[in-house]
Amino acid sequence: MKKVLILLVLSLTLSYTFANNLQFGALTRPDATHVQFTIQWDNSWKVTGGPANWDAVWIFLKYQDCATNNLPWQHVGLSTTSTDHTVTGGVLQIDAVSDGKGVFIHRVAAGSGNISSATVTLKMTITDASYNYQLNGIEMVYIPQGAFYIGDGNRGGGNQYGFTGNGALAPLLIDNTVQTTGLTAAQYLSNAGWGSSAALPSAFPMGYNAFYVMKYEVSQEAYATFLNCLTYDQQLTRFSNAPNSAPGTFAVATLPNPQNCRNGIRIKTAGQVSNVPAVVGCDLNLNGTFDEADDGQNIACNWLSWADLMAFLDWACIRPMTEFEFEKICRGTATPVAGEYAWGTTTILAANSGAIVYPGAVNEVSITSGAGTCAYGVGVTNNRGPLRCGFAANATSNRTVAGATFYGVMEMSGNVVEQCLGGYSYNYSAFTTANGDGNLSATGIADTPNWPLVGGGNGGGGTSRGGNWFDAAGTCVVSNRDWMTSNLNQGKDNRFGGRGVRVP
Repeated sequence: MKKVLILLVLSLTLSYTFANNLQFGALTRPDATHVQFTIQWDNSWKVTGGPANWDAVWIFLKYQDCATNNLPWQHVGLSTTSTDHTVTGGVLQIDAVSDGKGVFIHRVAAGSGNISSATVTLKMTITDASYNYQLNGIEMVYIPQGAFYIGDGNRGGGNQYGFTGNGALAPLLIDNTVQTTGLTAAQYLSNAGWGSSAALPSAFPMGYNAFYVMKYEVSQEAYATFLNCLTYDQQLTRFSNAPNSAPGTFAVATLPNPQNCRNGIRIKTAGQVSNVPAVVGCDLNLNGTFDEADDGQNIACNWLSWADLMAFLDWACIRPMTEFEFEKICRGTATPVAGEYAWGTTTILAANSGAIVYPGAVNEVSITSGAGTCAYGVGVTNNRGPLRCGFAANATSNRTVAGATFYGVMEMSGNVVEQCLGGYSYNYSAFTTANGDGNLSATGIADTPNWPLVGGGNGGGGTSRGGNWFDAAGTCVVSNRDWMTSNLNQGKDNRFGGRGVRVP
C-alpha cells in the first residue's frame, strides 16, 4: 500500500505560465524520455519588415524526486537538437538551445493573431523514474542583431550620468565594430568614473547581437512559483519573513497591509525548519483564500532585491540584461529623441493603481488610457503599487497607448524598476552572455560565474533603470541614469522588480 501511495504522488504533473493569456494543457508523458502538452496564447506576431522580430515562449521544466525530505526541484535537460522536438499544426516551430536548458517556441512564418491550441512533444535527456514534473513558460520577445544608439543627448531633468559618444553629449552608435573591439568607459560616458572600472571586451553583451527578452516584468504568480520550488533553507534567504511563519504572513513584502504596496504573495502552508519548505500563494484581497481570480497573480512583482531577481533568473536559465541592452530594447534602431520614454515620444500619462477596474484580476486595467500611459508618480504607498503586467495593451492599441517599446516589450518605462547590470565603480568586464543553469546554491543564491551578487549602482554592479509606479516621470526616461548612485536594490524595496534576457 505504501508503494502505491508513493507512485500516486510521483505521478503528479504541474504547469505554470508567466504571461497574459499563455495557456498550457495537461502535462503527460507518452514514454520515458518525452513529455507532451498543449500550448496556446493570444496576440502573437512575426514581422519581416520594420522591427523584424517576433514573440516567443521560453519553455523549461523541473523535476522532483520525492525520496528526499526537502523535496528539491531539479532542472530537466532537453535535447539540443531541434528536430527531436515536435509541435502540431504547422504554425509554430521549436528552437532547441545549446545548453539544453529549455526551448523557444514561436511562429514559423510572418503573421499575427492568436495561436490556437497545438500539441508540443519535447525530448528529455533524463529517463523518467516516476518523478514529479513542473512545466514553466515565459513569454519572450526576439531582439534582432543590429546597430542602435545609447544615450539621447539630453542632460535635462538631472540626467547627468547618461550615456554619451566619446565624451560629447551626442548619442553613441553601438555597431558591429564597437561590439567586436569593445569599449572603455571614456568612450560611452562624459566621466569615465561613471561606468565599468575596466574596459568592456567583445564578449560583453552591448546589445548589438541578437537576444530574447521577457515581454513582461516578473509577475507575482511567476515569483510565487519560483519560491515554491525552493528548499526550506533556500526560502530562508529569499523570504521577507521566516518560512515557518504562520499562514497569511507576507513572504515577499517587508511591510504589512496597507504598506505591502499590492504585493499579495503570502504563506499558504507554513514550513518546518530545515526540513519541509513553505508553500506560498497569491492573496491580494487578503481574505485567506489563495489564488482566486482577483488575487493579483498578474501584477508585476515588487519588493525584489538584486539578489532576489538574480536567483529567479538563474532558476529560469536566463540572465540579467545590461544597461546597453535596456536601451536597445526600448529604442531599437530609431534615432534617439531627447527625453523619450520607452514608447518613443516625450508624452506621458499617469496610470494610478488607485484608479483601476477589475483590481487584481487578469483583466485589471487603469481607467486612464491614452498616449504614453504609464504607471508612475503615485507618491504614496498605502494601498498603492504596481499594475498588472501589460495593463495598457489590448488587441487594438498602438505602441504609444500600450506603452510598448520599439520591439513590442511592455512596461520598460514605469511600473517596477528594471534592474540591469551596470552602474559605476564596479568591474563588470567579465560578464558575458552566460545564462543561469537552473539550480541555486544550498542557501538560495544565484551561482552563475561573474554575476554580481549584491547589486547596487554604486559599486555593486546592478543598477536601476526605467522608473517605477511611485517616482516622478523623469525616472522613466529611457536614457536616464540618475539612479546609478543608488544602492536601494541591495535590499527589498516596494518599487523594484525586473526581467531577464537570453541569447537564442
